Amino acid sequence: MLTGRQLPDSHIFEIDYAGAVDAAEFEALRDALSAFLDANDPADILGIYSDIDLTKIEPKALWEDLKSAGLEKKVRRAALLTGSLMLKTLAKGASHFIQADVRVFGLDERDAALEWLNS
Repeated sequence: MLTGRQLPDSHIFEIDYAGAVDAAEFEALRDALSAFLDANDPADILGIYSDIDLTKIEPKALWEDLKSAGLEKKVRRAALLTGSLMLKTLAKGASHFIQADVRVFGLDERDAALEWLNS
């Protein structure tokens, strides 16, 4: 499942990845995120990668994700919550190629991530 929403009264868009993901979910998220980024400056992202199964991501969903390239240019900061060492490594590596300031937190560090995004 892939969901996204603006946190109430904030400049933060929360994205929650868990389990299998299909193309329709990626498309809906991309549209919601694009509208959010157009309406918010600064814009920050809180990404939660709880129980994502990379083997259950629909191939078309990956294509929908790639079509989102460029949206990250409108992001000031991204806080990623994960317990996966692989995702932590990927996020840290990706942070060298995008303009946003990216920090990785453990799944139990939501409050710290939100504090950093609000600073």
